Amino acid sequence: IRTTICRLLAGCNVQYKVAPFDHALYQECFDVAVKRGYPMSCSEPFSVLPFLPIGVTYSMTSCAHITPRHNQIWIALCTACLFFVDDVPRRFPTELPSLRAFNNRLVRGEKQGNAVLDAVVDLLKETPRVFGGHVPADLLTTSIMDFATTTVMECETTNMHILASAKGYPSYQRVMTGIGEAYAVMVFPPDIPYEEYIQAMPELALFICTVNDVLSFYKEELDGESTNHVTTIAARKGISRVEAFEELADTSVELYQRILSILDGLPPAREAFTHFVEGYFAFYFSSKRYRLMEVGL
Repeated sequence: IRTTICRLLAGCNVQYKVAPFDHALYQECFDVAVKRGYPMSCSEPFSVLPFLPIGVTYSMTSCAHITPRHNQIWIALCTACLFFVDDVPRRFPTELPSLRAFNNRLVRGEKQGNAVLDAVVDLLKETPRVFGGHVPADLLTTSIMDFATTTVMECETTNMHILASAKGYPSYQRVMTGIGEAYAVMVFPPDIPYEEYIQAMPELALFICTVNDVLSFYKEELDGESTNHVTTIAARKGISRVEAFEELADTSVELYQRILSILDGLPPAREAFTHFVEGYFAFYFSSKRYRLMEVGL
């Protein structure tokens, strides 16, 4: 695992780096969440609070180049809420019916029946202002809606046989479960017109997901997780999970090079991407969730 991750780092021109936790950003996020009425108490059955540190860690690393500060706070709070959603099947299975109804309630303007999901909806109302217009905001919103759907879908297709002929299915599923398009939008400051990066979106959305697959592989193997991109690729191709893991590292490097090529001649967008990549890797190295300090990088 260490050798493969080091190869990925070299291929993406990134150094191993652990970022110190931004306590000031954490406090700002906490204060904003309380002011908005989000569930922020450990005594509540479902709370944003346990997920706020990882939301802050993502924002302070991957989005350190994003201004104004309010946007970093938005990204931290949204990420915290989405980590809650990601954990619903394993940690909060009683909330699967609420998650299943998320999109229907969203389009009907109904309460979600879960305070964290209500917080997600509240945050989505701000996206045109935070992300510089309706097109990037809508890309982000539909990506989060797809995430809710595919989180449920993963639970319902756990025992589904993956056909060798279904070549596009693993990536199709992964970009949705990985919220790839939403986090691709978050890469760019709102003053960069979306026309300058939209052609890189397919590669960027997948890159965000494949890097996650590689850098979360160690944790997920220890946790015994079987519903992930690595397992899906291995099942479709009839190869081992380790071989699929190594293949995803190589795919990530190829995507990185293609994104740089697409953004060549667009200095602001290219610079935002390179800042993001450095911070995105630092997110995994700085977060205890992924346990990469045990790998010996």
